[in-house]
Amino acid sequence: MLEKEWLVLTLLALWGLFVYYSHLGTPLRGDEGMYAAIARRMVRTGDWLQLVYEGRPYLNKPPLHFWLMALSLVLWGPSEFAVRFPSATFGIGMVFLAYFSGKLLFDRRLGIIAAIITTTTLSAVWHAHQARFDVELAFWMNLAFFAFYLAYRGSRRRFGYLCVAFLSMAVATMLKGPVGFLLPAGAGFVFLVLTRRLKILAEVPLLLAGMAVFLLVTVPYYLELGDEFNRNFFVGQNLARIVYAPNSPFFYFVMIFAVFFPWSLFLPCAGLMLFRSRSRHCDEADLLLRVWSIGFFVLLSLPAGKAERFLVYLIPPFALLIARYWDYLLRSVDPVPAAEARLLRVVTFLLGLIGVAGLIAGPRLIQLRFLIPPDFWSIPLALFLGIVCIGVLYAACRCRPQAMFSSVVAIAVVMTIGLVQYFYPTLARYESAKAIARQVRAAVGDSPLVIFHPGRSLGEDILYYLDRPSPVPELQTPDEVHAAFAVDRQVFGLFATHQYEELERQANPPLMRLAVHSYRQRDFVLVTNRARL
Repeated sequence: MLEKEWLVLTLLALWGLFVYYSHLGTPLRGDEGMYAAIARRMVRTGDWLQLVYEGRPYLNKPPLHFWLMALSLVLWGPSEFAVRFPSATFGIGMVFLAYFSGKLLFDRRLGIIAAIITTTTLSAVWHAHQARFDVELAFWMNLAFFAFYLAYRGSRRRFGYLCVAFLSMAVATMLKGPVGFLLPAGAGFVFLVLTRRLKILAEVPLLLAGMAVFLLVTVPYYLELGDEFNRNFFVGQNLARIVYAPNSPFFYFVMIFAVFFPWSLFLPCAGLMLFRSRSRHCDEADLLLRVWSIGFFVLLSLPAGKAERFLVYLIPPFALLIARYWDYLLRSVDPVPAAEARLLRVVTFLLGLIGVAGLIAGPRLIQLRFLIPPDFWSIPLALFLGIVCIGVLYAACRCRPQAMFSSVVAIAVVMTIGLVQYFYPTLARYESAKAIARQVRAAVGDSPLVIFHPGRSLGEDILYYLDRPSPVPELQTPDEVHAAFAVDRQVFGLFATHQYEELERQANPPLMRLAVHSYRQRDFVLVTNRARL
């Protein structure tokens, strides 16, 4: 079956479509609503250059991502599916990028394993179901790095591959700024230094030509956005994130195991394999894989600003690294060294135990973050997951690589199906901004509405579904609250519950509480200055 390319590509496409497009139309959450509102305004007004959110210029991100969302809205109509379609599509693109990278670097089987790991890594699936920049950026940065390697490897299409690399970096830079260039270019330069050494000067003319292509695309783009945007974006956003942030320098060392679960448990095994092979000759493909994975991780860890979603950029090299480890186990005709065998057995047994613990305590743990009932588990899914966990534990006891790999793939596939077919629909049913917006709209009607939640937004997703004809003012001080409600007409307000209670203690404003809402572990109240007549 592996020899039939068309069959492999068809199966990967069908599985990718199932994983990434299933339940893509669930209600938007958090800042997805803000991004969708900006794209919706583009379609309605025809202004595709100036980003505006709730009447204010939006200067935090360039417009390329919003262009993709707006085009999707034109293609599919105003829906959550259309808003998330670009991110999910690039998620499928990462699956095929992992497959072709593994195939060209090593062989088809390793490419298939890398593609399976990409589609069954929970973080890859989770972020591809969100209308954010990160999956798109991950695709273009990793494509740039791999195209750079194809150009380095040399062929009649060398300059073409180099243009693809620099054009991909240009698109990544247009999506989210300098990181789109610095990450792949930095790792590519390290690889070039390690392999070419004294011949590196011979590459300068080609690199200059590629840089010219990059600048011809990105410089006019950012110049067109204006001085105010560039000053805020490059200095206020990017430079500040590099220098000032509250995260620990070791934040990613901890988060990587949670983000890439369940395959992340085998990172120590892959690390031990790399350590044991350090004295042996490292061929070009293995060196590239080490520079790709370690280089991206180190460069991503250098800035002070860190976020869990940024680890999505590491999914293709991470999938290839883990696939390389499993391919090494499956191909090995000699017994696995004792230290590696013990570690593999321990890690596989740990995965089985985590699966069993998840069956017992998982729903309660999920309730700590999401407002969903503990019995959302499907009985067939829970039963099948339990059987698979027993299979993992049995394979760990027997310590046979083929059985271990099959059982790990099974548990990863079952968890992925549980995420896309059970968790997303439950989340849409019990924690929906659309339902709250419907209730607020029924009470407010066309009357003026204000928001009071100083320091943070009360809910971009709720505002998106309210779809007010005019911007909703966000009040910042008690004086602004008194001024907004000290009018003859009826005014409504959405207040954070603790802020409203604080106002009552301090000034006892003439407001009447109409309803209390809880959403995403936040409580807020709907108030008005006088009862509806």
